[in-house]
Amino acid sequence: MRIRILKQTSINGQPARVGQLLEPSDADARTLLAMGKAEPAPMDPDPVILTPEAAAPRPRKPRPLT
Repeated sequence: MRIRILKQTSINGQPARVGQLLEPSDADARTLLAMGKAEPAPMDPDPVILTPEAAAPRPRKPRPLT
């Protein structure tokens, strides 16, 4: 069963990020669906794994000289 991750979680110790399309075991997929952390995804023949882009780091504030 193909699922789309809605909330960051882990599957078998591996991180699953928001937006990823995965095919975990049926038991894991049913558990994530029941917890609201995933939704069923379409069974496209050529899936594209979507990952959110990392936010740019904020500039550091200069420390005052003492």
